[in-house]
Amino acid sequence: MSLYSYFKRPHGVDRVPSTRPRSPLQEPEDRPDSNPRQREALRAIAKETTQRSKDVLQEMSRADADAATTARKFTLKHLGRLDPNFCPQYSRPATIQVVNQDTLSAAIDLSSRSPPGNRGDNPHPLVVNFANRYRPGGGWLNGAVAQEEALCYRSSLALSLDPGHYPLGRDEALYTAHVVVLREEMAHGHALLAVPTSQLPVVSAVTVAAICRPEVLTFTLPVRGAPGDAAKTREKHVFGLDRDRNLTKDKMRLTLRLAARRRHRMLVLGAMGCGVFENPPEDVAHCWLEVLREDEFAGNWWRKVCFAVFDATGEGNYEIFKQILDGREV
Repeated sequence: MSLYSYFKRPHGVDRVPSTRPRSPLQEPEDRPDSNPRQREALRAIAKETTQRSKDVLQEMSRADADAATTARKFTLKHLGRLDPNFCPQYSRPATIQVVNQDTLSAAIDLSSRSPPGNRGDNPHPLVVNFANRYRPGGGWLNGAVAQEEALCYRSSLALSLDPGHYPLGRDEALYTAHVVVLREEMAHGHALLAVPTSQLPVVSAVTVAAICRPEVLTFTLPVRGAPGDAAKTREKHVFGLDRDRNLTKDKMRLTLRLAARRRHRMLVLGAMGCGVFENPPEDVAHCWLEVLREDEFAGNWWRKVCFAVFDATGEGNYEIFKQILDGREV
């Protein structure tokens, strides 16, 4: 398996409940599914990133360094409904853009294309880290490859993920205000960015854990209007339990409340749990749209909303999310 094999695996296909036993502390991204040479290379990158992050923080202000090494924990219960009086009330709603990109690359592009915000707006795009609820950074120190690990290999995020916050409760999330991007994405060899510290990109991050391998129902549906093939069908995968779907939407609400309360107006969301956690991508995309359009988030809270769904082969989640979300106003 090559260094880029994670990005070549299909995601969102053949979602079925898994019966494989695993330790309570063993999330699926920790499986030894890559070859030893790849894992060793990624372990070395993780070690170098940790040291580089510490070096960069030494060159930053005390306030920024503290913000980069601290994550605060929040729960939906204690983070109440948004006050509409604090909504910026932009003149028009945000139009969702779905991009086939790495999360941090999407955030950097979004920030570079966006004009300055209102006075008091948070200038940093907010990204979502779809996390291992038991282990900070998932398996990044051991060469694992999933969305959380991709974030950690490229940035200072892992420095803020205090083991004392773990395991993450099902209704909990962490917020890191200052995440410094240090490297190119995996497809570009994780090269260190050759710019001064003051010019390194900065994002903020919400760390939230999707449900791991929920029960999934699969329906076979006719494809209406299929030319020349009246019998053509497709599979539709949905959460098998209402409580899992409702919990997923609660995690999304918590993410959006954190974003709004911290005055983030540029959001980089994603396919929550739709990779190795085996959540049903079509249903997850609909959950995001339903939550983004809830009354609590009405009034134009956001300037830009982007979904970063990386899919190198065209066999994964990108087309699903694009069909459901791209161009929708929220």
